[in-house]
Parts: sequence; C-alpha cells; structure tokens
Amino acid sequence: MSETKIGLIGLGGMANHHLRLLSELQGVVISALCDVNEEALHTIGDKYDVKVENRFTDYESLIGNGEVDAVISIVPNKYHAGIIKLCIQYGKPIMTEKPFTVTFEEAAELKKMFEKNPIPCMVGFSYRYIPSFRYVKQLLEEEKLGKLRHISVNYLQQWGSPLFNVPFNWRFSKEMSGTGALGDLGSHMIDSARYFVGEFKAVAGMMTTFVEERKTEGGMQQVDVDDFTSFQATFPNGVMGTFVTSRNAIGAGNQLEVAIYGDKGTVKVCCEQPDDVQVCIKSEGNLDAPFETVKVPEAFYLNQLQDFIEYVEGKSLKYIPNFEDGYENQKVMEGVIQSAKTGKLVVIEEV
Repeated sequence: MSETKIGLIGLGGMANHHLRLLSELQGVVISALCDVNEEALHTIGDKYDVKVENRFTDYESLIGNGEVDAVISIVPNKYHAGIIKLCIQYGKPIMTEKPFTVTFEEAAELKKMFEKNPIPCMVGFSYRYIPSFRYVKQLLEEEKLGKLRHISVNYLQQWGSPLFNVPFNWRFSKEMSGTGALGDLGSHMIDSARYFVGEFKAVAGMMTTFVEERKTEGGMQQVDVDDFTSFQATFPNGVMGTFVTSRNAIGAGNQLEVAIYGDKGTVKVCCEQPDDVQVCIKSEGNLDAPFETVKVPEAFYLNQLQDFIEYVEGKSLKYIPNFEDGYENQKVMEGVIQSAKTGKLVVIEEV
C-alpha cells in the first residue's frame, strides 16, 4: 500500500489535535516537521520518528522537500497566505487553517495564482465534520424543513473577558490576525451558513473592542482587533440571517450554535453536543409538535483528515471545504468589515 507523506507546519496546541487525527489513519506517515521552536521540533520529531534532516525552522524548506506529498499548516493567520502561495508554486496539496488570509487583498492575489496552477487546498472549517452538522445538511437536502426562512448563528467564548485576565498575544494583534472574533470565530459562522443555506447576498455589521488594553511583560499593549462582531445578512434565496460572535460571553466555553427555521420546522445544533440534533417538525394536523432530540446515526461521523488524504489522492468529495470556500469566506468577512466602518449595507458581489 502506498503512503501519503505529510509535512506539518506549526507545532503549537492545535498540532496535537491534528497529530492525533493523523495517527488514526492508515497509509499516512508524518515525514517532515517545521516550527521556530527547536525544542518542540525535536521533541515531536523524536516521538513520530521524523528524520532529523526533515525537521525545519523555515516553512519553504519543508514545502519544497521531495519527501513531502502534502502539507498541513497550523500557524498564526499572518502566515497563511505566504504558505498557500508557496504550496501553489511547488504544486503541493495543503490543508490550511482558517481564516483563509489576513486580508481580502491577499485572498484575491492567491485566487489569481490558484486559477493558473490549481492544487488540492482544504481550509480548516472543521465544523463541517461535526456529526450533527452533517446530519442537518442531509435534512436540508431532503427539504424536511420546507422553504427556509431564517438562519441564526452564534459563536460565543468567554476567555477574552476581563475576569480571565488573558495577557496580550497574537490573536489581539491586527498585524498577526487581521481581525479578532470575526476571523477567529466568525469565519466558522460564515462557513456554517454557506454550508447550510448558500452564498451571501449582502451584510450589515457592527464590531467593537471591549478590552482595549492587555498586559504584557513590559506593561500594557493596545488591542486593535474586535472582541465582538454581529451582523445581519440576506441570501439570494430569500433567507435572512443573524450572526453574533464574542470572546466575552461568560459561561460559554466553545459554543457554536446554529438554528435554521423553515415553513415546516426548525433544527438546532451546537458543536458542544456533536451527537444530538434538536428537531421540531409541525404540520397542519400537528401544530403542537414539540422539539425532539435526535441521535445522529453513525454514518455521519467522518475524520476530516481522512477527507483531506482522499482529496490529495484525487478523489472528488462532496462538501469538502476547499480553496473557493476559503476565498468566499474572506470576501464575506471583508463585507462585514466594510459595513462596520461605513454603517452601510454591503453587497458581497461588490466587495
């Protein structure tokens, strides 16, 4: 059996999750690693038997390495565009973290390159692989809710609240992250809506920063990204959308919630309950039908990295979050940013 050789860029906290998922797959080997932290590089390299000569501190050396068939990148947002650009140049398939890029200008530049030299490119919209989300997608395809009217998406976390006294890090820097809650959490909200409902038509947004300074070793550092973003949206199919994301929601751990309302019923899912879907289907003869908890069938469970490996192997996969999804996601975020700055509705096609 042939092996797919994976080069992993970035060995921070999320790397452990990806390494665990990779370890569950057959026919996959971790052939190269890259990180600026040499201690982590060699500790993890030893653990996974990566050759010393395939442990790099600069990512172009990994991407260009002949023993790397595909790249998984888990680095701060600032480096996303540069790594994707090199993968396009070297013709290497990549799975990149979200948000796709720091700015829409970067995304537009990448699109021009990609159209000339397309590669398999998966974007890390991991909630497409939550079993409950995948089950809801089928319910929508079967038109169980009837004509869709409204989608409500909230993505709430609490760790940014003053109570937790989190010091300044790259997520609070516009240079490093592009945006705050919008890019970190809002990108998942946007992808969930595109996955369930379709493309965005127009958005009207508001953004704010609750905690304007955070501590550093030398004192205090100004925060120049959003802690909170909300926006309303319209879709070409007539669906209306409401979206709220915050890092200052006390009591919320990692709470992505989606509710979809149709003429016949409603479904609700939360990433913190990946095995359950709340379903309410009514009819003229049963207007009192309550919400019921439906357990997700086993068939809807899928390892995201398994999808990536099959994508690298040239298989055509349904609903894989690809380059186009990353680009369109960044375009919607740019519309939200423009709207928040101008106080006006922004048509996405005009971004």
